[in-house]
Amino acid sequence: MSIRINIVDPNAIKIALEARKTLDGKIMILDHLHIDIVLDVHSKTITTFPKESLSDEVYETQNAYFEKLRKDGVIVSDSIEAGNVFGSIQAIYPESSNEDVNSTHVVLLSTKNFIKEELPYLQAEKEYEDELEQDYLDPDAEDSTQLGEVPEEPKKGTITPYYIRNYLGGFYTR
Repeated sequence: MSIRINIVDPNAIKIALEARKTLDGKIMILDHLHIDIVLDVHSKTITTFPKESLSDEVYETQNAYFEKLRKDGVIVSDSIEAGNVFGSIQAIYPESSNEDVNSTHVVLLSTKNFIKEELPYLQAEKEYEDELEQDYLDPDAEDSTQLGEVPEEPKKGTITPYYIRNYLGGFYTR
């Protein structure tokens, strides 16, 4: 279920994001492949969570996201820190000094721009993962062998069967 955020200004920019609203009023943005972004509009906090598991790729994405927000002047630079949930990173965004500008809308716009910049990389990564999965599940005839096509040999590899290594370094057979 998506939520729609209406801005009453007719000249306003329209933003389309896959987002949900929590019971306590937080906005969860789920568009990115690696991270979920949660905006707490009451405490003015942005928190990112890994979608599946923490990896270098996820951390680099979180770092790039907060770096973009910092360069756009959307967040307080020295407020970027680890969250209380493993793998989460959070930052604070200030209230706008201009009364006509809603700071949450500015965060949403910067988030949309970040996701738009990341989209080609995310699509390429998704296509690569799908292709790799397809190669594993349904390989070409060139990349696979039928059962019994590879002949069996009495000894294969470098580990000789039935040789047990002695704790002093010697070998003996049974």
